[in-house]
Amino acid sequence: MRRVVAGCFFALLLAGRLPAQSFTTSACNGDEGSTNNHSWFSGHQERVCELRRATLPLTNGQLDVSGSNGGIEVIGEERQDIDLEARVITQGSSREEAESIAREVKIVTTGSIHAEGPQMTGFSHRSWSVNYRLRVPRQLNARLHTENGGIGLTNVAGVIRADTTNGGLSLDNLAGDVQAVTVNGGLDVKLDGSQWRGAGLDAKSTNGGVSVTAPDHYSAHLVAETVNGGLSVDFPITVQGKINQHIDTQIGGGGPTIHFQTVNGGVSIGRD
Repeated sequence: MRRVVAGCFFALLLAGRLPAQSFTTSACNGDEGSTNNHSWFSGHQERVCELRRATLPLTNGQLDVSGSNGGIEVIGEERQDIDLEARVITQGSSREEAESIAREVKIVTTGSIHAEGPQMTGFSHRSWSVNYRLRVPRQLNARLHTENGGIGLTNVAGVIRADTTNGGLSLDNLAGDVQAVTVNGGLDVKLDGSQWRGAGLDAKSTNGGVSVTAPDHYSAHLVAETVNGGLSVDFPITVQGKINQHIDTQIGGGGPTIHFQTVNGGVSIGRD
């Protein structure tokens, strides 16, 4: 009995030490591999890029991704799991230092997907960042947050909350209840079908323009506004007075609300 108990305890101990998710790692292709750069504060720099991949389950239909330096791209496909690509880019005064930093960067997949790595000072020649690309089921709920990077969403539907600082937002063929916010970045929105499928879309930018395209016969309740910028709509609409910086109207036969807002930038809504 003691041997059984001891064996179970040892197995549990090993299980606790196993990584939450194993990744395959390879060098990045193209321009994101190791490159030489020159910087005003340290001269010669070495850059290393690793592509880490893993397949994850979609737990409770929910995707959570958080980043601090790097972008997030989410692409909906006919699948049940998540194909995760994490592009880890590090920089140091030598290749050995850049590789050493890369070894310290860990991609955490339990709970919110995020990266953990060494602390960097503001004027250090050392740096690291992670860009995420996730291929996911078309239907899911998602919470996405990043700083110093953009967010792209394509072919997904569900309750989606996305926000970024210092990066743009690209929204293509979405549906459901979607709220997307960027500070210091533009909005690029492509609508599909005859009208929005789901509760609606609310997309906002501060310090960035908004560009929206939709099919010719698209229908929606359209709300668009800007504080410092122009507003143009290339759809037949009925308004009172001159379009200036705010419209609230129906296009086509109406439908769920699509709302676009920016503070410093123009809003353009055109047809494909």
